[in-house]
Amino acid sequence: MLKMFKRKAEDGCEESRTSKKMANESPTQHEATASPIIKLEEGMISAESQGDPTDEKQYPVVWSRVQYEEFQRKNDWLFASYGKLGCRTCRHVSNFKLFSARGRGVNIASQWSECQISSFGKTRKTQLTSLRKKIIEHKNSAAHTEATKLLDAAKRDSLIKAKNEELALVTTARVFRTAYYIAKMNRPYTDHKSLIDLQKVNGVEMGRLLQSRTVCGDIIEHVSLEMKQRIVSRIIEAKSKITVLVDEYSTLARKSTLIIFLKASVDGVMNPVAFPLDLIELDNTSVENIKQDIINCLLHYGFTKELLTEAFVSFCSDGANLMLGAKAGLGKLLQKDFPNLILWHCLNHRLELVVDQALDITGGTNDFRAFLDSLYSLCSQSPKNACELRAHANELHVILKKIGRVFSVQWVASTWKAVNAVWQTYPTLAKYFEEASRDQSRDGREREKFQGLHSKLCSVQFVKNLSLMLDVLTELKNLSELLQDQELMIPKADNLMKVYLQRIDSLRRISGLHTKQAQQAEEAMMFKNTKLTAARESPIINPSQFIQAVVDNIRCKLFTSTATQSPAASNEIADQNLLENVSVLKPETWQQHAENPWFGETEIRALCETLKVGHHESHLGFVEYKCCAGLIVPEKLKKLLLAVNTLAVSNADCCEQVFSVMNNIITDTRTALTTQHVANLLFISIVGPPYTEWNPSAYVKSWLSKGRRAASSAEGMARRKQAKPQDQTYYAPLWKCL
Repeated sequence: MLKMFKRKAEDGCEESRTSKKMANESPTQHEATASPIIKLEEGMISAESQGDPTDEKQYPVVWSRVQYEEFQRKNDWLFASYGKLGCRTCRHVSNFKLFSARGRGVNIASQWSECQISSFGKTRKTQLTSLRKKIIEHKNSAAHTEATKLLDAAKRDSLIKAKNEELALVTTARVFRTAYYIAKMNRPYTDHKSLIDLQKVNGVEMGRLLQSRTVCGDIIEHVSLEMKQRIVSRIIEAKSKITVLVDEYSTLARKSTLIIFLKASVDGVMNPVAFPLDLIELDNTSVENIKQDIINCLLHYGFTKELLTEAFVSFCSDGANLMLGAKAGLGKLLQKDFPNLILWHCLNHRLELVVDQALDITGGTNDFRAFLDSLYSLCSQSPKNACELRAHANELHVILKKIGRVFSVQWVASTWKAVNAVWQTYPTLAKYFEEASRDQSRDGREREKFQGLHSKLCSVQFVKNLSLMLDVLTELKNLSELLQDQELMIPKADNLMKVYLQRIDSLRRISGLHTKQAQQAEEAMMFKNTKLTAARESPIINPSQFIQAVVDNIRCKLFTSTATQSPAASNEIADQNLLENVSVLKPETWQQHAENPWFGETEIRALCETLKVGHHESHLGFVEYKCCAGLIVPEKLKKLLLAVNTLAVSNADCCEQVFSVMNNIITDTRTALTTQHVANLLFISIVGPPYTEWNPSAYVKSWLSKGRRAASSAEGMARRKQAKPQDQTYYAPLWKCL
């Protein structure tokens, strides 16, 4: 009867404890119960926090503090709570259900696991003896011994699992760094397994999986996509204004592809940065289809249509009718969805049109252009002539081969390089033409061509034309390079345009450096030790007319202030209005209107409406900005300034950088690359940090969270060892001597 009563009492206590535990248990505790190995150490910490030996209420009253600490020193599993004793080991095993009674014939003592052990007896001596006896009996009990073994095994399993997880992260990170190196250094995917084999030979553990070129492409795609999403998510979180820049290029398969750049302040504080977002292969080159592809690309990376309505403030492209046509261009279609969208024609592309149109309307330039075209034709059609030109003027040969016909619509810097190369290699060119015109191994027609080129080159008119072109192109080239600065903003670009307009216009009155040398050569009839002649049939460029044509085209094509009736007049007026509004942010403009305390406030309001920035806050910031004479930028004005700086002056800096990198990525031996592969490689190559500073840990974790295998995984088929090539086995006997 007594045993039955005790059993029922224990069952009742257990039932009440279970119900109380279920009522108070949190979701976190459920997780700990479901996976005891992983959460074991957290449970140990929470259990050990009970029974603080420094609190006299915790240990039994019959013990002194010294006695309690002595028992704890001898029995590290012992703890006390509210005057009663318990066993930490049994508590852990009971809480995490590591104990299984089946086949063992033992059970965890609930009194010890729940800290319910107390003394009995009337005298203190009897109570001390009872506690000592219970401690010894529990220490030697089969249940406690088995619980100790189970807990030790659980700790070992937890450590092993932690070590395995750490090994998986470390080895996979090494494979990720290898793939990242391939993307950053523009190496082929086939180098992936060779680099892994090299690291294995050097004693580095690289695992057994993720070693094929296909997986290398998957890793690069995963890293590139994660990087883009991290950047765009921060832009969206900061609600920064964005500018979309686009350009076109053709792949090796002659497919039209659109390059999409994004310019924005990543965190709403730092200066805006332009980066390549994606490449889109155009199946349909209609304007409506291109517009939808751009919108879908932005939506794919996390933007919403509502957010784009507020954040999408500017669109920048070249001057092609498809992009910025006045009636049905891509920009006009985008403005239907985003009415306040600013359409901007790249300043560097405008500069190319300036040179091209100035040459068309200026007399004498056709003869100069024909000379350079003839030289290009002679070199491109005859390998012998190309080799001889390379021997005499290698720099000019390289430039002509790279850019083709010089005065087609090219970058100004490229045109300047060709003209400057003729100037620098003038004596060697003259000698080459003279020798070729006397070479009897050539036919008479070819000798006559070289004779004509020599006569034209050695004429005074040609030297004067060359010097004039070089002086003007030098200024335009310098302006073009400054406009390609990635950190250039519209106010500074406006100042640069005005400064270089004055510099070019002054060449009519003040001779340039090359023009002075040509004048000295005309007086001596000798240029760079080459005798000059006065050829009557060679026309001369009118310096004043040519310079005036360039100046007029710059004023017309760049920041025009004249309202014309042409189809592009509205764009020109919009550009001018934007510049006038932005100019009030420059402190130097305030001095001209010092008597007007309201100066600039109308322009600030217009800017806020166009860029969708709070007007009241910006107005207060502008007033404060004027009060401190522009020395300190107020916080209330920074949003407007960031929005203004987000506007792109040119997309040439992006295009030139991208085309240069893509020439290294897309080669004749890598024709199997898809557009998506190129987009991933392009982003990492341009935007990604150096491979020595890149930390792959976060990308490895996101890779594993998607269910992808780790490099050290025992599951899956490892890469098979390939047979040695025949050329290696042939020389294998010699390796022993090496």
